[in-house]
Amino acid sequence: MRFAAYSCLMAKFLKILNTKVQKIDMNTIKHVLLKGNESFLDHTKSIALYGKLYWRKSNKKLNVGDIVYLFMSGKGHYQIRYKLEVTNTSVTRQDEECWLAPFVPDNDCFEFTPVAAMYEGEELGFNELEMIGISRYVQYAVLNNEQINFIDKYFE
Repeated sequence: MRFAAYSCLMAKFLKILNTKVQKIDMNTIKHVLLKGNESFLDHTKSIALYGKLYWRKSNKKLNVGDIVYLFMSGKGHYQIRYKLEVTNTSVTRQDEECWLAPFVPDNDCFEFTPVAAMYEGEELGFNELEMIGISRYVQYAVLNNEQINFIDKYFE
């Protein structure tokens, strides 16, 4: 009887372990660029207060574990400033006090959590991103390996 219980437990453990490994598989994780307009929301304040950002879903297809590079426009930034991980795909927005424009409640938005400190350099602006094929006009883009490798070296 003990062996049967042990076998059942071990099978459940291996199933859970296999599921987690599949979710962490780098081939399934998307890396995307999003642009945040700081005339609407103070992203830096949101991260300082809550340790996360909340983002309207719109037509974006993101999953837990995906990586988001946030290009901030406004307040003199005009750079990618944050590397974030999608930590939840359906939460209620909690950042009302960070809004500069009238607050728009959202009961079904993404939650992003920083995985690195804010980048404060000058190497991830419009010109540098255009050199690796990212248009200055894009609001959302899925990145390729070359683009990921270029951007990631600034978050190590």
